[in-house]
Amino acid sequence: MGKLTLKNLVFYGYHGVQDYEKELGGRFEVDIIITYPFQRAAVDDQLPRAVDYQKVYEVVKSMVTTHKYHLIETLADHIADAIADQFDVDEVQVVIRKTKVPIDAVLDYVQAEVTRRNPKSQT
Repeated sequence: MGKLTLKNLVFYGYHGVQDYEKELGGRFEVDIIITYPFQRAAVDDQLPRAVDYQKVYEVVKSMVTTHKYHLIETLADHIADAIADQFDVDEVQVVIRKTKVPIDAVLDYVQAEVTRRNPKSQT
């Protein structure tokens, strides 16, 4: 088993509860950690047997930049479902960081994390 990580993807999206968050948008950072058996790709060193991280990136970018959610938890959940659905993976972990949050606090970011096991890999 191996882990493929796309670390700190940065997008501009329109997620949040406040109206101005939906209108002005903000920066979102995303980590994707995908677990799958690397042996299947290593056998012949061919991309079709691996998880194509360019395509994973495109899925994540589309979800963050073309949808609007109130909660980063919802965004993380939808990304995890999309990756588990579209790729032959055993597990996917999605971490979303929102760096500008509308609360009266000094902090680096708010983070939501979800892990999804692919039901197709259970067989």
